[in-house]
Amino acid sequence: MKSLFILPLLVSLIVPVASAQVNGEAGNDAARNLVEKVLDRYMGNTEVSRMSLVTCAYRDKGDSIGCSSAPRRKTVQSISKMYGQKLKDSRGLMLILEPVAEYGIGILQYDYVESGADSDQWMYLPELDQVKRIASSNDAPKKGSLFGSEFSLEDMERQKLNEYTYKIIGKETINGEELVKVEHVPTKARAPKSNYAKRIQWIDEARLLVIKEEYYELSGELFKVKTSSDLVESDDIWTAKKVMMRNLKTRRVSMLLYADVTYNLPIQDEALTPRILSDAVFRENFIKSLRQEKPAAAMPVARQ
Repeated sequence: MKSLFILPLLVSLIVPVASAQVNGEAGNDAARNLVEKVLDRYMGNTEVSRMSLVTCAYRDKGDSIGCSSAPRRKTVQSISKMYGQKLKDSRGLMLILEPVAEYGIGILQYDYVESGADSDQWMYLPELDQVKRIASSNDAPKKGSLFGSEFSLEDMERQKLNEYTYKIIGKETINGEELVKVEHVPTKARAPKSNYAKRIQWIDEARLLVIKEEYYELSGELFKVKTSSDLVESDDIWTAKKVMMRNLKTRRVSMLLYADVTYNLPIQDEALTPRILSDAVFRENFIKSLRQEKPAAAMPVARQ
């Protein structure tokens, strides 16, 4: 008779645990599905933009931050093209136009989201007149930053969905918009290649944009915070005109400020090869041709 009383007790203990597991799995699926929509968001076949990259030491000013040192400013030309059957792979160039002393320094990047291969990155330094390939490693993450800013080379890579596990950890309202908080943890295969133990994103579900992102060191400490603002819509594509990366360790901040952006200009495949970095005449003719193709309309006014 004693066992008849024990069985219902065991069932009552097992059922809530099983239910929690099912709910947890459903939540993880929802998180993964949302991230997949963000990664698959249409961003045009090509993008041509010009931006300012501003970096300085910062100090807190209440709810905002301000530079506590003279900012370093660079004008950067950015060109990218999507590839593959689902337009998930990409090739992108970022080239310094100003200051004159740094003119021609550039980074070329190939991302292979569909094939799952590691990104390829090349850097060109005019002083050395040499294109250097930034090699990936199976057991170490990439080091270095984008033109000496707080944006790392890893931050510039396109994320691959299967390299992380995802979990919705809540919602938060920022600037009047309710955003979904999603935790990203690298898989065992990805972890050795990353500088971060995890990332947390605040996602705008309506526009499928990441408005805020936190990066955590391998020690678990919060390392950097990225925010995107001044949102504009052009050709049904949402773009953040201001992207800010704040490094809590160095107390430095970098901002990408878009002056203009144009989508779907024709770009030949042969333009986005390592030749674009080292061949100055080829590069200048290519950029000149883009300016002739580009419409004169200004970027739309930002709206939230």
